[in-house]
Amino acid sequence: MKRFESEYATRAAEKRKLRIYATDPMSGRRAPYRITIEIENEPDLMSGPSGTLIEVIDYDGWNRKFYKAVNLNEPALLMEGGLAPSESDPRFHQQMVYAVAMKVIDSARRALGRPVLFNKAGSRNKSARPKLRLHPHAFYGRNAFFDPDMNAILFGYFQADSKSPGANIPSQTVYTCLSHDIIAHEMTHAIVHRLRPYFIEATNLDVLAFHEAFSDIVALLQRFSYRELLTEYIKDSHGDLKKSEMLVDLAQQFGYAIGSGKALRSAIGISPKIANLAATHEPHERGAILVSAVFDGFFRAFQNKVGDLLRIASGSGKRPSGQLHPDLVNRLASEAASLSDRFLRICFRAFDYMPPVDVTFGDFLRALVTSDFELNPEDPDEVRFAIVEGFRERGIFPSGVQSLAEEALLWPSQINGPLPNLSPEMLEEARRFLNKSAASLDQDRVTRRNTRRTNTPQTATQTYQESALESIVLERVEQSVDSPPADLVPPTDDRGKLFGGLHAYAVNNKVLLGLDPDIAVAVVGFHAVHRIGADQRLVIEFVAQFMQTNKTLEADLAGLPFRGGATVIFGSEGEVRYIACKPMPSDMLPLDLKKSAEARLAKIKHAIEDFDQRDPRMAFSDASYMANRMKIRASFRALHGAD
Repeated sequence: MKRFESEYATRAAEKRKLRIYATDPMSGRRAPYRITIEIENEPDLMSGPSGTLIEVIDYDGWNRKFYKAVNLNEPALLMEGGLAPSESDPRFHQQMVYAVAMKVIDSARRALGRPVLFNKAGSRNKSARPKLRLHPHAFYGRNAFFDPDMNAILFGYFQADSKSPGANIPSQTVYTCLSHDIIAHEMTHAIVHRLRPYFIEATNLDVLAFHEAFSDIVALLQRFSYRELLTEYIKDSHGDLKKSEMLVDLAQQFGYAIGSGKALRSAIGISPKIANLAATHEPHERGAILVSAVFDGFFRAFQNKVGDLLRIASGSGKRPSGQLHPDLVNRLASEAASLSDRFLRICFRAFDYMPPVDVTFGDFLRALVTSDFELNPEDPDEVRFAIVEGFRERGIFPSGVQSLAEEALLWPSQINGPLPNLSPEMLEEARRFLNKSAASLDQDRVTRRNTRRTNTPQTATQTYQESALESIVLERVEQSVDSPPADLVPPTDDRGKLFGGLHAYAVNNKVLLGLDPDIAVAVVGFHAVHRIGADQRLVIEFVAQFMQTNKTLEADLAGLPFRGGATVIFGSEGEVRYIACKPMPSDMLPLDLKKSAEARLAKIKHAIEDFDQRDPRMAFSDASYMANRMKIRASFRALHGAD
């Protein structure tokens, strides 16, 4: 009988099943668009739901009342995969935002190879807002947005257009918290801000557009990963994914409800013309060009992968006429789901290879190619080639490269002479940090085992939080950027030793990092990653972010500080593998780096002029607004067009 007392028999389930709308309630009227997804199981999940990473707080800001919180650990809900999809039940709204948000977090965590936490940036208090809060009915309005100050995502609700509501009832209540795409989009904003907090500063025309585009990319790719949904799409489109509007359109109900007559955005809505990029400045419209470039690569790669299947099915390589055979549909769906998962992982992994500030679309392309090359150097399916072609056709070219050949797109290992390896002492600290990161990734499994054995759910949650926090170094708050590390972390702390050593490394190598030797440098991030390559080898890397800030230019840049920095990727032996640099102007730098830094400053001024021309508040703004207008614009609420 002992086998019935073993860990295998007594442990909690690895996954929790929950029902959601695969798109939104407008399409969810059809049974195929009400699906069940699997997310990480949190045995000690509280009512709300409230788990280790996120908590749902359902306060209706318009009606000024709390809605009853759903308890997903009730036996009936555990057996049935949660509540059935419902537009009228607030408890399902809570379930929906929790399930989709956790799915996106899981995708990011698997791709990044480390935990994803949402502690408020800059806080050293482990108990200070350790969870991201989701508010399904935060306000009345046509919007949803992530608020870094609240460490929360706020979802609005509104009445559909009375004259042109699409498939909605005129003036019906539309809830943004019931749109899979909107939830995933806002969740991605929160993750991006956690990974690169300075990507909200509009230092060039691509920065805010990248934030929007990346969030759209993740939302769509997440939907592409649902195999049963893909099966339905492939049936309807006869295997041509581009022709499936339900698949490539984003936030359909929202778009129709506001009277636009179409979905909010589309993955293929922008034609591949090089001239479009230079003529498009509005962040959402400019971001749509990047989205179309990525999905052009996806569709090219998909055609390469399924070409043999179509040739076998038709004898000619063309799609068979009429309805596709169910077996062919299933195979096509499997290939599409697998490919979407790879693209999702490539996109998230790219963050480890992007500079800490002033991102451009070209930087993203180089990061995509470099990150995938590290794990799949051979690339037999030509996925990277497909991605590069999608960017090329839309005129997205990285600066400082001689061609679009793969070896030219990889980030260099040096920009102004070779950087030294990490010292043996620093490498030892980094490896200790790697061990903690690995342990925290496995802590969720330990939590499930201990919860079942000890029946102490709160202790399990605290254990996970503490372990994960030890493996993550929080980004520095802006006002601490120029402070020495000793003022930020106690010297006795292992993280203090690590950051102290990294700070000394940056100070001693400012010129080699492309930075100004006369300006203080800060360590704004460090993490260790471990991933499995295509050949089953273990890839270990240490990623450090260094940054400088010149605040003397704020008056000229409408309140925006001028920043430079570098992301340095070290190998397992402490050697420098890659460096993604945003140089600072200095006479100590080579002429090409100095010109690159000066060009960045000119782009910031151009971006400010462009924002000014499209800002209606400029006509009646006061001196305070004029002096700080770029800081005021650095808001997700403003980015989404809220008043």
